[in-house]
Amino acid sequence: FSCARPFLLSKRSCPIPPVNNPVNKLLLCFLLCAPVCHAASRPETFTLTESIAAHGTMSTSLIAAANSRYVVWSDGNNLLAAAAPNFKPRQITAYTDQAGMQNVSIAPDGRSVFFVRGRKQRGFPPYPANDTRELIKLNIDSGETTRVASGEGIPPSPWTFSPDGRAFAFCEGKMLFELRQEAQGWTRRPLLANDAEHYAAVYIEELAYSPDGSQLAFSSHRKAGQRFVGVVNLATLKHRYLAPGIFQDIKPVWSPDGKQLLFTRIPGNWATAYRFSAQSRNAAWSLELADPNTGDVRTLWRADAGAGAVPSPDYQTPIWTRDGQILFLWEKTGWQLLYSIASNGGAPRLLTPGEGEVSNVVLNAAGDSVAYEANIGDLPRQHVWRLALNSGSPQRVAQGQGVETRPGFTADSSLSYVANVNGRMPNRRVVKLGERVVELTPQTEQAAKSRKLWEQFADVEVLPIRADDGLVAYHLLMVPKGKPPTGGYPVIVTAKGGPTGRVFPGYGYGAYTPFAQYAVSRGYIVLEINYRGSSGFGLAYRYPAERGATGGSEVKDLAALARYLKSRKDVDPKRIGIAGHSYGGHIVGLALSRLPDDYAAGIHMSGVADWVIEMKKDGETSHAPSAPPEFIPLSERLRIEDLAHASSSTSSVANWRAPTLFIMGELDTSGHMESIIDLGHRLMERGTPTQYYVVPDAGHGGGPGQLQDSVFPLQKMFDFFERM
Repeated sequence: FSCARPFLLSKRSCPIPPVNNPVNKLLLCFLLCAPVCHAASRPETFTLTESIAAHGTMSTSLIAAANSRYVVWSDGNNLLAAAAPNFKPRQITAYTDQAGMQNVSIAPDGRSVFFVRGRKQRGFPPYPANDTRELIKLNIDSGETTRVASGEGIPPSPWTFSPDGRAFAFCEGKMLFELRQEAQGWTRRPLLANDAEHYAAVYIEELAYSPDGSQLAFSSHRKAGQRFVGVVNLATLKHRYLAPGIFQDIKPVWSPDGKQLLFTRIPGNWATAYRFSAQSRNAAWSLELADPNTGDVRTLWRADAGAGAVPSPDYQTPIWTRDGQILFLWEKTGWQLLYSIASNGGAPRLLTPGEGEVSNVVLNAAGDSVAYEANIGDLPRQHVWRLALNSGSPQRVAQGQGVETRPGFTADSSLSYVANVNGRMPNRRVVKLGERVVELTPQTEQAAKSRKLWEQFADVEVLPIRADDGLVAYHLLMVPKGKPPTGGYPVIVTAKGGPTGRVFPGYGYGAYTPFAQYAVSRGYIVLEINYRGSSGFGLAYRYPAERGATGGSEVKDLAALARYLKSRKDVDPKRIGIAGHSYGGHIVGLALSRLPDDYAAGIHMSGVADWVIEMKKDGETSHAPSAPPEFIPLSERLRIEDLAHASSSTSSVANWRAPTLFIMGELDTSGHMESIIDLGHRLMERGTPTQYYVVPDAGHGGGPGQLQDSVFPLQKMFDFFERM
């Protein structure tokens, strides 16, 4: 620690000696590193490691496909499956080496599953990379496995399967490839010729095979920021770009007969776009219909100006049904809802009225029903809904205050989803056919142990708090059981990354939830916050005025939260700490620099310190535009950068007094080490107590080790709050 300033220790009502002599400096360092006394009186009913393991049973892994009678899920190391009509769970792999399992996919034949096992460790000359990965194909019926590829030969995900399931396409940078099963095994081939039309591409994504498997559509991101939709003939490898222009053309989807291709076209000044560009534009997005053989393109429908003129970050590929309906998401009302339009034109029809946001829409095998997630009528919680497209109205599949996510259909139109009762009980994998509900719960010793542990966890309460400007945030509150201690509980606030995405009961944000339950068991109140910029609460909340680098208006939510906490009789108002990862690190910085009398300690993980540094460094590691371009007028660029710096915590270090732990992966390319070095040095110059935990082999989300050993060192985080 840098111990030149003892300010924050006074918040623990401890007498602090002057620090102008070596003895007192040593004493202060001892106090900073010593546990706070209230922890010693709390018996530990379960460990942090046990909490992490128990939350593994909350996994939302559940995969269904409309062409398969199976649902499949992973426990992290092995696969389990259940088949119609009884859906009795059974383990279909038996690995014991803890190599891990990723990228699980059901193939189009409905009975094969692809997955990757093993890990890749980086290497540098003269040492090669240690790559133990294998891509495996498993026949669920017979249990037969085939190794498709290994090591560097494994294609990056996502994979797009051909209709016959004998091939899948994938992208590597600006090149398209296909891995196809031949008599002699799986062979890999490039799908784009050495053609000058591809030279301006930066990367390719969003692949879609035609229904007969003869063509492949893709979206090509270009160096100036626009995107083209292209189609390649898989027999001749000849390609065609569909009316390339100055737009972002994305999300290609084929008509059921394969004669037309639909894609989404978004106008925008991509040449001057940067991370916090204004989201409203006069030129609205549209749905375009193309003839892939002639290249002719016509506009099927265009969005209205104003709200919804730009698709949301959660906009998903439209769905083209067999009877000629096109289903798409639109924020016309300020909420992302599901609409339908005929493929031969006309006005769109709203299918899911209300205030809330629709996402993860899936179509059943018959093509007459969809299931989706939405929080309509219950903003803080997520629910699964089902809708018959040509009759009836949307129906929630489960009632009450629970949470349902991850909808999927099997071949017999059984609906699978993940359910949670009260925000703490283990997530349940569920299949519903008509009124019959089947729970996919293996009766294992580990599951029984986890259920017993879950009973000790705290319930999760939804906490709506209104900021001074009127915006209402929905946070998650967990309070210890029993009588509060004299003086009240200490509090830990956790801030997710993003800023889009959100936390809701039964679906905590990564490492924070097991950490939160452990902290609650040890005598802390824990709050997981949905600061402005989070998804799920409407267009105005996701893009608030002066967000991020344009003003740091998220501090209004932090101020309202601190005011609420201090009003509670069971809270010690002098002991409120905060931790956040990525964009959440920016939130931590705002709390400690703008509200120094409200937040007593902080953990800043892989976070933003100065938006100017962050946006400029992003340009070195990301294809997405982040910093304002060099060629706009200098006065405008300086205005943007001055505002970005003023919106950052670095600009307010004079107010930052709270002890702070900085955690960073040195290989992080989303957060940037330079920004943390700059902020940390400024704080040390001012004598603010700081500590650093840099992980040399970790990136933004973690390292090759386990969760608690990477950039989420949960025990170190808890110990820091205990000391502070």
